[in-house]
Amino acid sequence: MLGTYHLNALFEILNKLHFVYEPQKLWQFVLEQGCKTVQAEAGTYFEVMDDGKEMYISSAYGMDEKRLREVPFQVGVGIGGWVAQFHQPALVPDVRQDNRFNKHVDLITGFTTRSILCVPVFSQKRTYGVLEVLNRKGGQFSPQDQEFMTLLGRQSAIAYQNLLLLDEVSHTKMLLESLLVNLSGGLMAMDLKNKITIFNPSAASILGLRAADYVGKSADDVLKDLPWFLKTLQETLISKSTVSRLDTTLSIGGESTKIGYTTILISDPNKIVLGSGMIFQKLSH
Repeated sequence: MLGTYHLNALFEILNKLHFVYEPQKLWQFVLEQGCKTVQAEAGTYFEVMDDGKEMYISSAYGMDEKRLREVPFQVGVGIGGWVAQFHQPALVPDVRQDNRFNKHVDLITGFTTRSILCVPVFSQKRTYGVLEVLNRKGGQFSPQDQEFMTLLGRQSAIAYQNLLLLDEVSHTKMLLESLLVNLSGGLMAMDLKNKITIFNPSAASILGLRAADYVGKSADDVLKDLPWFLKTLQETLISKSTVSRLDTTLSIGGESTKIGYTTILISDPNKIVLGSGMIFQKLSH
């Protein structure tokens, strides 16, 4: 069970951890804070590669990272490799007494390893990597140190998952924005409160509106001079039914214009309707 010292340290680290928004900085921060808390001379974070066989030095503390990168690390080889393979922590007071220890790392880096504490970084049955701290200053790593590092590893994995999710959402948002901007046809949508939620540049161009950000504005205001569009969006919401590939002739900007259109309903994953939309294009000039 963690004592006051470890609990306070864990709370402070986790408090700051969720304000780190870059994976590389996250692992460096976690490693440094972990080493300082358990008073380790050095440490490394090994990232398990997608093939599940190789490990890559993502961050290092108190060691020559350049020399470390000269060493090939594999899952199942060395103490860190054992932790990555079996998803279990390892507390080794004397590496000379443990046949899992890889002596070649010290030979290449020039660092003398006496003791190791290594924990897996995993969440939802996926191991992202391992945190390894070396040589506790003035003594040996304790079971409380092991519990602290284990909890830190688990919470770091959750924070890392959140970063990956944010990155995926950001990437998806960029793709959607690029699609909307480059779409030749008009696309607009509104929510249940008649607020515009989508309005791409082509929609403004076809409807003879000035280029502006209409998202968040009232559809009644944006489409006040284009009542057919407003009425069609509203009727789609009320009837909860859509039409496909129809056309109509309207007066837009004082000119008779033939418009081809398809209406859509916007729903959440539970199929609850959140709004209506329309994809349209000019069929004649």
